[in-house]
Amino acid sequence: MVKSGYSLEEYLGGEIYRGVITGLDKAFIIDEKTRQKLINEDPSSNAIILPYLAGKDIKRYQPVSEGRYIIFTKRGIDIRQYPAIENYLKQFKPQLMPKPADWQGGEWHGRKPGPYQWYEIQDTVDYYPEFEKPKIIYVKFQIKPSFTFDEGVHYPNGAIFSIAKKDLYLLGILNSKIGWFLISNYCTKIQGGYQLIFQYLGKIPIRTINFSDPSDKARHDKMVALVERMLALHKKRAEVKIDHEKNLIEGQIEATDKQIDALVYELYGLTEEEIRIVEGAGK
Repeated sequence: MVKSGYSLEEYLGGEIYRGVITGLDKAFIIDEKTRQKLINEDPSSNAIILPYLAGKDIKRYQPVSEGRYIIFTKRGIDIRQYPAIENYLKQFKPQLMPKPADWQGGEWHGRKPGPYQWYEIQDTVDYYPEFEKPKIIYVKFQIKPSFTFDEGVHYPNGAIFSIAKKDLYLLGILNSKIGWFLISNYCTKIQGGYQLIFQYLGKIPIRTINFSDPSDKARHDKMVALVERMLALHKKRAEVKIDHEKNLIEGQIEATDKQIDALVYELYGLTEEEIRIVEGAGK
């Protein structure tokens, strides 16, 4: 398996991004009602209130949840251009203040030291445009495969990592039984699951495709079609209300999942005995 292609890190060329760390989520993360109130007070607020994702929003192949937003006051922003936002954040100002480097007092009730203003997001997020691209997203801590695809604009929190590529072939591998087998062998085990720190996750081998080989290209295209089907089925599953329809869709999801696993076994060239080892490890 290791000889089947490149490591994930090589495959991606380093294109992986951690989500936003605000330093005080209760100030910067808002609901739809608060968003609408701020926009009503000043329409310019809309420019920096962006769709937001928390770790619990990320589930295997499932569409991401809506309804939460982040006030994205990135470094260098002129807060005077957004008076409603500035006024809203002022209620949290003591907790938003960065700790002075020469602080000699007692307990500090604000945020950690740093070259940011009280109204700005704590950490520099220079790569934020990547969050507006189609991307594979996943949570750092997993007890089972939890990778999905986000085609829209969503700014994730610090527990979520983004792969800024529309690579459904890769998504299929990561969510497969082989993907989980590799994760469990490379990543650190913790609390019944694994920490997908990229230092280790980046070492898992990804079967690369020789697009000049028609049979290899056909496998790639088949994987993409199956993953598209999985994404569509999960979206449909989230929308239906009747139990009978849900059961039918779940049956289709299970069947498609098996097809993806079988294709990944073929891609990595596993024998029947090796397949039994992989499937046994996941129980």
